[in-house]
Amino acid sequence: MSKRVESEQYYVTFEMFVEDVKRMFSNARTYNSPETIYYKCATRLEAHFQSKVTSFLQSGAKVQ
Repeated sequence: MSKRVESEQYYVTFEMFVEDVKRMFSNARTYNSPETIYYKCATRLEAHFQSKVTSFLQSGAKVQ
């Protein structure tokens, strides 16, 4: 994600952005054991992120 922003190659679709964020959460859980703060934070943050994405999509907001 940071390489994309640094090179100014922004996301073409909202779905691409969401998939990259989900990959970040997945990687945090893959490379950290369940008892670490990183794993726990990734799980909690992913749930919050998903609820915000769902609310955004249900609001009918236009994704550009």
